[in-house]
Amino acid sequence: MMLPSEALNQHFVLADDAATGPVTNSEDKFKVITTHAVLVGNIGLLLPSEEVSELVENVSICRLPNTPSWFNGIASLRGNMIPVFDLHELFGVERKGSQAKMIIVGSAQSATAFWIDEIPRMVMVTSDDILNGSLPMPQLIKNHAQNFFLKDNQIWIDWDVKDFFTEIGKLL
Repeated sequence: MMLPSEALNQHFVLADDAATGPVTNSEDKFKVITTHAVLVGNIGLLLPSEEVSELVENVSICRLPNTPSWFNGIASLRGNMIPVFDLHELFGVERKGSQAKMIIVGSAQSATAFWIDEIPRMVMVTSDDILNGSLPMPQLIKNHAQNFFLKDNQIWIDWDVKDFFTEIGKLL
């Protein structure tokens, strides 16, 4: 058995490091994203792993007059006023499930909510799953997409959530 002082001075090689070898430049790096993902109709959206996300049900929404139908209104959650969007209507896609669920992304004043079709799932995509070329997606989401991935016969979009909701907020 090794003393703690000896252990601190040792260089350990983890199994993953030994298998892949040293990374010499960013092109050699194998990109892996493991995050929660949601479906809005047939559109798969990867949720940002650096943001808090919360699934909520049975929330009262206050409709605001003279706003587009895809903006459902404002919900109050733990003292924060959160805008609620219907991306199904905005994108013109059909709901898959009979019971709508709401996902909140972000926290406090930066939180935004939108309706999803089923509970979030964990998705792991790699650089091998990246799709290139033109995809049949609503232009609003394409403008904020960082990457498109094909995994398990579903296209998943890695998107900039904050910029997306900032842009559609300007349409109100």
